[in-house]
Amino acid sequence: MIQPSYLQKGDKIALVAPAKRMLEGELDEAIALIHAWGFEAVLGKNIYQSYNLGYAFAGTDEQRAEDFQWALDNPEIKAIWCARGGYGSVKIIDRLDFEYFKTNPKWIIGYSDITVFHNHINSLGYQTIHGVTAKKLVDVEYHSDSYPSLFRALTGENINYTISNTNQYNKCGEVEGELVGGNLSIVYSLLGSQSALQPKNKILFLEDWFENWYAVDRMLMNLKRNGIFDQISGLILGSFTHMDTEDENEENYNHPYDPKTYEVIREIVKDYQIPIAFGFPAGHTGHNLALKMGEKVHLKVDTNSVNLQFNY
Repeated sequence: MIQPSYLQKGDKIALVAPAKRMLEGELDEAIALIHAWGFEAVLGKNIYQSYNLGYAFAGTDEQRAEDFQWALDNPEIKAIWCARGGYGSVKIIDRLDFEYFKTNPKWIIGYSDITVFHNHINSLGYQTIHGVTAKKLVDVEYHSDSYPSLFRALTGENINYTISNTNQYNKCGEVEGELVGGNLSIVYSLLGSQSALQPKNKILFLEDWFENWYAVDRMLMNLKRNGIFDQISGLILGSFTHMDTEDENEENYNHPYDPKTYEVIREIVKDYQIPIAFGFPAGHTGHNLALKMGEKVHLKVDTNSVNLQFNY
């Protein structure tokens, strides 16, 4: 896939909110970080708008699309950092014109609901960055490498993650392929649309949170019946946090890699003869490493570790 240009000192990063509402001041920390990195932060004019239609959106569909289109078309903007996830990206994706972007691609950054953009833009043939949103999760302690890993991805430093990992469900192996995917709920919801995952010979990454175990099973069965797992060459499972209910999952409700969810996933994918890595530090957790979606990577899973190498 086509790789946008890496950022240089002084480049501008646009902050936009394509999904849930933002409150005044919630981006102050991200703006300060952008400046500390040597870049310039530019905010979409509607970023603090609010529109409630059974859900607190960051403005109307028209306002959110206007900000995203401005960031796509502005030649001075070199990256678009989504303020947060939530819900709403799918309501604006078909309003956007990617013609200028195709000749002047820039990095789109975020996770969770931003998976809509990852899947859609990867399907157009361009790379994106699955990583922290500008706004942090509430009451979550962030790992020291979550935000620095995004800086390295944006500036073109080599990314080579080696994770100590002995998860009992890992399936050892070694494979190369383009990395795709994101939030399971979003990947599932996009199937059958023009933004759907294109899985053939790809390495699939999945993560999620606040889902019932039966819902995870249902979504994975949908992926299975659509032939997704038959086509991919490798599978990486990130964090699955706050799964099911606190009453039913009292022991592991706050565990970033919920054991019961992994058991559900394992039952569905155990017969596929591909490398599978459980417990990769990315997703709705404070340890959220940046992943360049659409880039060719080398995945190696052995009995004691998982290695994911980019720029391969």
